[in-house]
Amino acid sequence: MLNVINPQADLRRRGSIRRIGVRPRPLMRLVCFPWCGAGASVFRRLAASLPDHIEPLAVQLPGREDRFGEKLLRRMDEVVSHVLDDTVALLDRPLVLFGHSMGAIVAYEVARTLKQRTGREPDVLIVSGHGSPCAKPRTAKSWHTADEDAFIANILQLGGTPSVVLNDRDMMRMFIPVLKADYEVLETHVHRPPLPLLSCPLVACAGKQDAEVTPDTLHAWSRLTTGPSQMHWFEGDHFYLCAQPETLTRHIEQWSALVPAAV
Repeated sequence: MLNVINPQADLRRRGSIRRIGVRPRPLMRLVCFPWCGAGASVFRRLAASLPDHIEPLAVQLPGREDRFGEKLLRRMDEVVSHVLDDTVALLDRPLVLFGHSMGAIVAYEVARTLKQRTGREPDVLIVSGHGSPCAKPRTAKSWHTADEDAFIANILQLGGTPSVVLNDRDMMRMFIPVLKADYEVLETHVHRPPLPLLSCPLVACAGKQDAEVTPDTLHAWSRLTTGPSQMHWFEGDHFYLCAQPETLTRHIEQWSALVPAAV
């Protein structure tokens, strides 16, 4: 869940978005939206294995890495508004949005808000590790109001957080407010059917052993676009992308070929 890598140098600041890989002449851009508590640098391994024609960028929300200490965002509309203008500025080239877990919902909400306010959409939307917002949630548990022990136990069950962090109470107390704010964003979010629907290609993917996603909730993403949609299951659990970033980037390259300019 948490990124504790020292985020320096190669994450060049640009509002809410960081450049995580240099591409001198990119044909398109990929903007990555991280999971709860994570910062932009969790996508550095993925960025390193992308082909030269795709410029990798990642969203950096307040409260993490170089934005540690900034006021946390607690509502989805705040998050979307925070990211939207920086996303619009990237539309001079074909744009692919990729979001994992919480990032999947944020990427989708940014895509639909782009369409509503500018008439533009991402050229491809890739959502990972989360069921569709129009599907019934697997649990009604309010984790952002849970006590600390229960909250940490849930994070441990999901995986993705180093045990050295989970076992360090002082370190956890620094990051729990960030995590709980992100959970609050998700748990207070109410999905409203978009009018009109997206029309861009949409790819929904997850790990085969991800206990948080079912075939029904993954397939339900297809109801949110009139464009082509597809599902893909990777080997692994909720954090399959951390274990096999090269496998994911090969598929991202294939899915990005749905953009005419990338062919």
